[in-house]
Amino acid sequence: IRDYKVTGVQTCALPIYSSPTAPSGLSATAVSSSQINLSWTASSGAVTSYLVERCQGAGCSSFSQVGTTSGTAFSNTGLVASTSYSYRVRASGPGGTSGYSNIASATTLEAPPGPPADPSGLGATAMSSSRIDLSWTASSGAVTSYLVERCQGAGCGTFTQVGSTSGTSFSSTGLAASTSYSYRVRASGPGGTSGYSNIASATTQA
Repeated sequence: IRDYKVTGVQTCALPIYSSPTAPSGLSATAVSSSQINLSWTASSGAVTSYLVERCQGAGCSSFSQVGTTSGTAFSNTGLVASTSYSYRVRASGPGGTSGYSNIASATTLEAPPGPPADPSGLGATAMSSSRIDLSWTASSGAVTSYLVERCQGAGCGTFTQVGSTSGTSFSSTGLAASTSYSYRVRASGPGGTSGYSNIASATTQA
């Protein structure tokens, strides 16, 4: 029988982590009426994720967490138009959580305009055997132009655009004598196109 002597014991040391440093250089940029994009400089040390906090309103101080990310950028969506938001970020890792970054603020852009209201009060008057004049009440909202559509014949229903104007009147010319024409108008603007006005009809003179 042999005797064995243990001359040494080998141990395995577990790594010891310290908490990461605070992120720096946080910036906030509004890119739309409902989105602000954030970016910052990475923390040093072992980082698992970055915790993003936000508060709403100029001079606000009550922050709450709104998201996490493993990178150094974050897009905050679903925001209110024309509203100020402030942000701060901290890093989290196996050694704990860092202090906060600087605070960065941005104000969301104005909401894009909606389409204008429907024109109203459209009237049509035959001025001659080949001309009918139209007039209507202006639409509310942002209007670039009014689109005029026409169909020919009593009880017609197939309209085609025959012109546009920036005002609230239009002369439809080159028409056939003693013929019925119907018209409708809609407004167009940066926010889109409105619905149609009422339909107005007139018969050219003989």
